[in-house]
Amino acid sequence: MLGVIGIILALVVLVYLTFKGWHMGVVAIASSLIIILTSRMDIWEAISGPFADSFANFAKSWFLIFSLGAIFGKVMDQGGASLSIANWMVKVLGKKHIVLIVLLTTLVLSYGGIGVFVIAFTMYPICMALFKEADIPKKIFPGLLLAVPATVTMVFLPGTPATQNLIPTEFFGTTLYAAPVIGIVTSIFVFALDYLFYNWVVKSCAAKGEHFIPSPGDDATDADDPETLAGLPSPLMAFLPLIVLIVSIFVFQKLVSVANFAVCLGMALAILVALILYRGKMNVQETLAGGTVNGLNTLMVTSCIMGFGGVVTASPTYTACTEWLLGLDMSPLLLMFFSINVICMITGSSTGGLNIFLNSMGDYLISTGMNLEILHRMSAIASAGLDAMPHASGVVIANSVAKTDMADTYKYTFVSQCLIPILGFGLAAILYAIGLC
Repeated sequence: MLGVIGIILALVVLVYLTFKGWHMGVVAIASSLIIILTSRMDIWEAISGPFADSFANFAKSWFLIFSLGAIFGKVMDQGGASLSIANWMVKVLGKKHIVLIVLLTTLVLSYGGIGVFVIAFTMYPICMALFKEADIPKKIFPGLLLAVPATVTMVFLPGTPATQNLIPTEFFGTTLYAAPVIGIVTSIFVFALDYLFYNWVVKSCAAKGEHFIPSPGDDATDADDPETLAGLPSPLMAFLPLIVLIVSIFVFQKLVSVANFAVCLGMALAILVALILYRGKMNVQETLAGGTVNGLNTLMVTSCIMGFGGVVTASPTYTACTEWLLGLDMSPLLLMFFSINVICMITGSSTGGLNIFLNSMGDYLISTGMNLEILHRMSAIASAGLDAMPHASGVVIANSVAKTDMADTYKYTFVSQCLIPILGFGLAAILYAIGLC
């Protein structure tokens, strides 16, 4: 019982300190210590073991992607490509459609196989130019950035290369295109709700007199300055590195066996192309250094929260809670939804919650005789509900990249990354009940 109280208390402390603006390293250690003490774990063994191992495993797996992603974003910003893209999009679609522009752009990038980490660094300078042009507060950025990549192209849309869509294939022998009708209908549903919600948020902020205010270190270039506009690359030159990034990752994934290696090769090539195209518009040494520092700082913050997750999953209380959840007497779909969401909420990881549940209950689900494609799509969708807690890596990264406070941004993130996907699961269940797949 004390261990359960410890996990709850740790999550409360984590959320509270995060909202108060404490550094994630301090927050992760403090929350981990609560779990360690209440679960009667050895302090040194837990910190040097599960915490350090999870921290190090994440850092060593992602340090190159974080560094290259941040460098790419910095090059696009310093080379004027981000501002050029933003200006072109505003001219074509208008300032009233900034939300649609961001949602569609992140849809293309994420469905093209580019992960949330890279998208955050890539989209930030573009979004800041768009937000400044339309006078939209920065606090909307994290939720709007994650709205599609962390829901639609993560679990809803058939064919998406996301890990959460790959995991069920291992258990059910299905393909990435499982349950296409349900997947497509719910994808449109979630996308539409995100579009309506963030348009309402933008109008609400405008009505309150809230404006775009750059953070320290942001490039506050005046998009209306004729000299600035004259020095920008053409829209074609601005988009070219993004096109190279998407196409090269797709090609490299066919040539190398490690997905992250393919992403790194694609980003390196895109950076090289951008440096050639925008030569003379930046100090290459300073741009590369600044991007690397930004990437590694974000990596350290994210690795700290992964360390907390390692302590959580290593605690005997967590194991007991998981066994209790998986033993509940519920209908298969309700058990799936409830268990996956609770595990995701505790760990802050959709991948972790989905993996743990299917490892324990995959055979049981198959034995129920339910359509395997339905099991695939519904289990994947279930992992996109309460996974977006304040300590989730994607949420932490989006705020870290944007230099925004969780207290200002999370209410929007919660709606688009938690509530709307849960509604999507409900719609998927209804479609299944009427016989669609």
